[in-house]
Amino acid sequence: MAVKIRGLDKAIEKLEKVGGRGALKRPMMKAVAHLHDKIAKYPPATAANSPGNGYSWYERGFGTRSRTGMAWPTSETLGRRWSHEVDGDGRRGVVGNNASYGPYVQSAEKQAAFHARDGWLTDEQVVEKEQRKVVGFFDDEVRDLTQ
Repeated sequence: MAVKIRGLDKAIEKLEKVGGRGALKRPMMKAVAHLHDKIAKYPPATAANSPGNGYSWYERGFGTRSRTGMAWPTSETLGRRWSHEVDGDGRRGVVGNNASYGPYVQSAEKQAAFHARDGWLTDEQVVEKEQRKVVGFFDDEVRDLTQ
């Protein structure tokens, strides 16, 4: 899913005027690294992550375990599967995740209701919450280049 940061068009236009296309690279790297850090954070564990939950529970970093000793190692370590990259000219930055179940945990379009209830932020929520900070990286670069 693609999520666009509102307010970035003006900052990009200014940056290209004062520093050329290459001027976008540094603030875009900061932006994607920041968003990566924010979305990769797990919410606090819930009862679903502990043996007191009943017959089975989901152990982060492993998968499902049961009181009978049965275990299903299904974890793809969602938090460590986040990555980011920036195009050569800095005009496009991508933060993504290749865990097969990632969209059902953190995509605004596909998130399961119980993940929302348990505090997992979606891609859109992270972008909305961090939008001002991200635009600030570009505004700071404009300021640095014009001083």
